[in-house]
Amino acid sequence: MASIFLYGPYASLGSMLPPGGEETWVIGPWSWYANAITVTAHPIALSGADRAMTVHDVNVRAAPNGDRFVYATVRNVGVDAAYYAVWVGGVKP
Repeated sequence: MASIFLYGPYASLGSMLPPGGEETWVIGPWSWYANAITVTAHPIALSGADRAMTVHDVNVRAAPNGDRFVYATVRNVGVDAAYYAVWVGGVKP
């Protein structure tokens, strides 16, 4: 029977991501072979700010030693700079 998993939140709190700004996350190593994986980014809500995030260019890399890594690029598509958090979830067989 399949089971679901969720990791996070991983927060980007060093500096706010400006509108149009991007950051790439490298997540792993974990043994995720044959798992369906999703990555989401949620802006931290602050009063008076309009924030929106998108995740694109999600890909998986297998290292020569068999370790697997997920790469995901987060982009601020809102009109204000944003702090945000990333979650990784999925389904494994």
